[in-house]
Amino acid sequence: MTMFELLTQTALADADLLRKNDAMGDTFTMAREVDFAFETKDEQRAADFAEFVNGKSYGNAAVRKITDDNFQVLVLITMPITQHLIGCVSGFMLCLSRLLQIEYLGWGSVVQKS
Repeated sequence: MTMFELLTQTALADADLLRKNDAMGDTFTMAREVDFAFETKDEQRAADFAEFVNGKSYGNAAVRKITDDNFQVLVLITMPITQHLIGCVSGFMLCLSRLLQIEYLGWGSVVQKS
């Protein structure tokens, strides 16, 4: 899949999640902790990715072992989730994942109601 196709697919998934949250009464302009999830079978790759994200202050990244041969990196960023903002950050996370060869799974957050 090309980078253009991946970015398009991610933007559609982001919009779907925003619609779901909107139906639950989410106030997108309220800042909240947003988690961006990544996975890899390579522990060192996971550690390197987390170190890169933390070193550049892109977010707070931590590695977690899921199974004997699968590792998750969660990047936490406190931010509102308006469509343009979450789309840009999600797209950036996808780009980082491709550059550092780790799978980007998407983002999530707790619904915030005013």
